[in-house]
Amino acid sequence: MQKLHFLNRTISLLLILVCLGTIGLAWAAEPLVLTRKDTGRTLTLTAGQRFVVDLNLGEGHYVLAPEFDPFVLTLVGQSMQSTSGPKGSSSRVVYEFMVRQAGQTELVIAAKGDGGKEGKPEPLLKVKIVATGGGRAV
Repeated sequence: MQKLHFLNRTISLLLILVCLGTIGLAWAAEPLVLTRKDTGRTLTLTAGQRFVVDLNLGEGHYVLAPEFDPFVLTLVGQSMQSTSGPKGSSSRVVYEFMVRQAGQTELVIAAKGDGGKEGKPEPLLKVKIVATGGGRAV
Protein backbone atom coordinates (compact mmCIF):
# COMPACT_ATOMS: atom_id res chain seq x y z
CA MET A 1 0.00 0.00 0.00
CA GLN A 2 2.83 2.38 0.87
CA LYS A 3 4.54 1.62 -2.48
CA LEU A 4 1.31 2.46 -4.31
CA HIS A 5 1.08 5.89 -2.59
CA PHE A 6 4.73 6.56 -3.40
CA LEU A 7 4.15 5.60 -7.05
CA ASN A 8 1.05 7.83 -7.29
CA ARG A 9 2.91 10.77 -5.78
CA THR A 10 5.86 10.27 -8.13
CA ILE A 11 3.61 10.13 -11.19
CA SER A 12 1.70 13.24 -10.04
CA LEU A 13 4.95 15.12 -9.48
CA LEU A 14 6.25 14.15 -12.92
CA LEU A 15 3.00 15.27 -14.57
CA ILE A 16 3.19 18.63 -12.79
CA LEU A 17 6.81 19.09 -13.92
CA VAL A 18 5.90 18.27 -17.52
CA CYS A 19 3.03 20.78 -17.46
CA LEU A 20 5.21 23.51 -15.94
CA GLY A 21 7.93 22.81 -18.50
CA THR A 22 5.44 23.14 -21.35
CA ILE A 23 4.10 26.42 -19.99
CA GLY A 24 7.64 27.70 -19.47
CA LEU A 25 8.56 26.93 -23.08
CA ALA A 26 5.50 28.80 -24.33
CA TRP A 27 6.43 31.87 -22.27
CA ALA A 28 10.08 31.69 -23.28
CA ALA A 29 9.29 31.37 -27.00
CA GLU A 30 10.72 34.18 -29.06
CA PRO A 31 8.09 36.49 -30.58
CA LEU A 32 7.76 36.77 -34.32
CA VAL A 33 10.08 39.56 -35.51
CA LEU A 34 9.36 41.35 -38.78
CA THR A 35 11.99 43.36 -40.64
CA ARG A 36 12.20 45.18 -43.96
CA LYS A 37 12.87 41.80 -45.65
CA ASP A 38 9.31 40.68 -44.79
CA THR A 39 7.69 43.27 -47.07
CA GLY A 40 5.09 41.66 -49.33
CA ARG A 41 4.42 38.69 -47.05
CA THR A 42 1.01 37.55 -45.85
CA LEU A 43 1.06 36.41 -42.23
CA THR A 44 -1.60 34.33 -40.48
CA LEU A 45 -1.66 35.09 -36.76
CA THR A 46 -4.06 34.23 -33.94
CA ALA A 47 -5.95 36.54 -31.60
CA GLY A 48 -3.80 37.35 -28.58
CA GLN A 49 -0.53 36.71 -30.44
CA ARG A 50 2.17 39.37 -30.16
CA PHE A 51 4.76 40.25 -32.75
CA VAL A 52 7.56 42.78 -33.15
CA VAL A 53 8.58 45.04 -36.04
CA ASP A 54 12.28 45.98 -36.00
CA LEU A 55 13.39 48.55 -38.59
CA ASN A 56 16.54 50.56 -39.27
CA LEU A 57 16.21 54.12 -40.56
CA GLY A 58 18.78 55.86 -42.70
CA GLU A 59 20.46 59.09 -41.75
CA GLY A 60 18.09 62.04 -41.77
CA HIS A 61 14.94 59.90 -41.94
CA TYR A 62 12.05 59.83 -39.53
CA VAL A 63 9.35 57.22 -39.24
CA LEU A 64 5.68 57.98 -39.83
CA ALA A 65 2.93 56.52 -37.65
CA PRO A 66 2.18 52.87 -38.55
CA GLU A 67 -1.00 52.33 -40.57
CA PHE A 68 -3.25 49.39 -39.65
CA ASP A 69 -6.84 48.52 -38.73
CA PRO A 70 -7.15 49.15 -34.96
CA PHE A 71 -9.97 46.60 -34.73
CA VAL A 72 -7.51 43.86 -35.77
CA LEU A 73 -4.19 45.04 -34.25
CA THR A 74 -3.16 47.03 -31.21
CA LEU A 75 0.17 48.84 -30.85
CA VAL A 76 1.31 47.89 -27.34
CA GLY A 77 4.84 49.32 -27.31
CA GLN A 78 7.46 51.22 -29.24
CA SER A 79 11.04 52.32 -28.77
CA MET A 80 13.66 54.18 -30.78
CA GLN A 81 17.44 54.11 -30.50
CA SER A 82 19.76 56.54 -32.26
CA THR A 83 23.42 55.87 -32.88
CA SER A 84 26.16 57.94 -34.38
CA GLY A 85 29.54 56.75 -35.52
CA PRO A 86 32.23 57.12 -38.18
CA LYS A 87 29.80 56.02 -40.91
CA GLY A 88 27.16 58.58 -39.89
CA SER A 89 24.09 58.36 -37.75
CA SER A 90 21.21 55.92 -37.89
CA SER A 91 18.10 55.08 -35.93
CA ARG A 92 16.39 51.84 -35.06
CA VAL A 93 12.68 51.77 -34.32
CA VAL A 94 10.95 48.80 -32.69
CA TYR A 95 7.17 48.37 -32.46
CA GLU A 96 5.33 45.66 -30.55
CA PHE A 97 1.84 44.71 -31.74
CA MET A 98 -0.86 42.36 -30.49
CA VAL A 99 -3.60 40.77 -32.58
CA ARG A 100 -6.94 41.86 -31.08
CA GLN A 101 -9.45 39.80 -33.02
CA ALA A 102 -10.09 37.92 -36.23
CA GLY A 103 -9.94 39.98 -39.41
CA GLN A 104 -7.55 41.26 -42.05
CA THR A 105 -5.40 44.37 -42.25
CA GLU A 106 -2.37 45.74 -43.99
CA LEU A 107 0.39 46.93 -41.73
CA VAL A 108 2.34 49.74 -43.39
CA ILE A 109 5.28 51.56 -41.84
CA ALA A 110 6.96 54.31 -43.86
CA ALA A 111 9.67 56.94 -43.36
CA LYS A 112 10.41 60.38 -44.78
CA GLY A 113 13.71 62.10 -45.23
CA ASP A 114 14.77 65.59 -44.17
CA GLY A 115 13.38 66.86 -47.46
CA GLY A 116 10.33 68.20 -45.68
CA LYS A 117 6.74 68.14 -46.84
CA GLU A 118 7.47 67.65 -50.53
CA GLY A 119 9.39 64.42 -49.94
CA LYS A 120 7.44 61.25 -50.69
CA PRO A 121 7.25 58.65 -47.89
CA GLU A 122 9.45 55.60 -48.40
CA PRO A 123 7.78 52.33 -47.37
CA LEU A 124 9.90 50.39 -44.89
CA LEU A 125 7.47 47.53 -44.32
CA LYS A 126 4.16 46.49 -45.86
CA VAL A 127 2.61 43.16 -44.87
CA LYS A 128 -0.87 41.68 -44.91
CA ILE A 129 -2.06 40.28 -41.57
CA VAL A 130 -4.77 37.60 -41.56
CA ALA A 131 -5.94 37.21 -37.96
CA THR A 132 -7.81 34.12 -36.81
CA GLY A 133 -9.47 33.20 -33.53
CA GLY A 134 -11.73 35.00 -31.12
CA GLY A 135 -11.58 38.58 -29.99
CA ARG A 136 -9.73 40.03 -27.01
CA ALA A 137 -10.75 43.02 -24.98
CA VAL A 138 -7.85 45.44 -25.09
